[in-house]
Amino acid sequence: MNWLPVAGIIMAAVAARAWLLFGTHYMPGVNGAYYLVQARSLIERGVLGIPDMPLTFYLHAAMAWLLAKSSGMAQADAIVWTVKLCDAALPPLVALPVFMLVRRWAQARGQGAAVPLAAAALACFAWPWFRMAGELQKNSLALVWLAALAMMLHGWLAAPTPKRGSAVLACLLLLGLTHIGVLGAAVVMLAAIAMLLAFTARQGGCVRWRHLLPWMVAGTVLLGLAAALVLWKFDPVRIQRLLTALTNPAKFSADGMQMPIPPGGGMNAMRWLPAIGFAAVVVPGLVVAWRRRRNRSAADVALVAGAAITVLAMTGPWFSMDKTLRFYLIALLPAIVVAAFAVVHITAAWLRWCVIGAAMFIGIGSSVPMLRRSGSAILSDAAMLELQSLALHISQPDHSLVCARHGLEWWAAWFLHTRIAQASALKPEDWQRYDSVYILEIKSGLEMPPAPGGGGPPGFGPRGCPPGPALPTAMPPPPVTGANPMMSASIPPDAAVLHDGACLKFARIASPPDDITPSGVKPQ
Repeated sequence: MNWLPVAGIIMAAVAARAWLLFGTHYMPGVNGAYYLVQARSLIERGVLGIPDMPLTFYLHAAMAWLLAKSSGMAQADAIVWTVKLCDAALPPLVALPVFMLVRRWAQARGQGAAVPLAAAALACFAWPWFRMAGELQKNSLALVWLAALAMMLHGWLAAPTPKRGSAVLACLLLLGLTHIGVLGAAVVMLAAIAMLLAFTARQGGCVRWRHLLPWMVAGTVLLGLAAALVLWKFDPVRIQRLLTALTNPAKFSADGMQMPIPPGGGMNAMRWLPAIGFAAVVVPGLVVAWRRRRNRSAADVALVAGAAITVLAMTGPWFSMDKTLRFYLIALLPAIVVAAFAVVHITAAWLRWCVIGAAMFIGIGSSVPMLRRSGSAILSDAAMLELQSLALHISQPDHSLVCARHGLEWWAAWFLHTRIAQASALKPEDWQRYDSVYILEIKSGLEMPPAPGGGGPPGFGPRGCPPGPALPTAMPPPPVTGANPMMSASIPPDAAVLHDGACLKFARIASPPDDITPSGVKPQ
């Protein structure tokens, strides 16, 4: 009977995400249109338009193609409908592995399904999960694989059979094809678990170490092969970032857009508060695992400690602000799992229920304001219609480049069918690569999603490249002193203004402006 409320949680989460996604004719969030552009590129060209981890986009493209062929729906409508449907239906499946994992701990303590169900509900209804709806679909889907990895890993550590080991490797492969950030979190967790098991084996507490080692080697080889495939075929930039994060953490933590620190150290305080909050959630579970290590299985101790260490490593104030905001979203899932482990070890039933109630009130209650307003795109309806009208000014979309701020550029690519860039990625040679270079300025109608994470990932936007079957390659992250991709490009005084409407201004630039350098970085 416990599966009935789990099914109810999943169905309610699907309905809530559908409310956000279908609450607009377009796509919610800064990056919503990015998924539309990628799916269309796969259908029309057979390749990703912008290098990225491929699984999510291939899923979108395959389902949209089938829908268009079977129903007679226009291709663009089929893509929009499919992308929304996938993002509404797939991420709530995270409740299944979370429930199954936490239920093992609750049953071992002779408890019912209250804590497992609460953990499953938080995994579907906490505010950050709805914040990702529409624009962070790779992240959302990868968290399903991460939860499945944790559940499969726990079972394999307890009884390392070939079937369970193969399930762990399958989860790793899915992660390697879906999202580089969540894959990085999984690698950190696996490394922490491996070190804990090595320490336990030396202390004589893990008699199956010799059975685990071959599978660890196999997982490392599989990750290497998946990384090599993505590096060669899909997205070398992201794999290089992951390798940098693992081999040079100091450089990785410093790369990215930096936020100015106001007088008095206010920004430092703001960055420490979330770190303290995550620590308050996971440290109790870490303490319980350590104190009970002699009467808990090595699987319990290793998984809980590995997940807790991963959360603490990802949420500290040592990363640049853009990375920190993304890592909070990833760290929420292992934090829920570790906190649930601590809660099932609360002896007093009344206190356990109080903790469950408080967690549900805070976690789910924070989502109510977002659900009350339904979904919204980054541009108003008037701005969207005005953007579509700009297609009249572009005679050769495949040989044209449009420069716009982050978020706006995806809709320009979707409606105008052009190559796109951000101001920080423009180079003088773009004027030789393309027949026309345009700059799109937003005047009104910009509707940013709520913080945190409202700006989307710097470095996600593309840059110019020679005309060809694919869209531009991914732009490298702007340096610390570089241009902010969230800021609109400035139209030079000598530009030929083609459109100056209520929401948008559109101009053709005949030659590179003086502030565009060969490196693509505007001097400060």
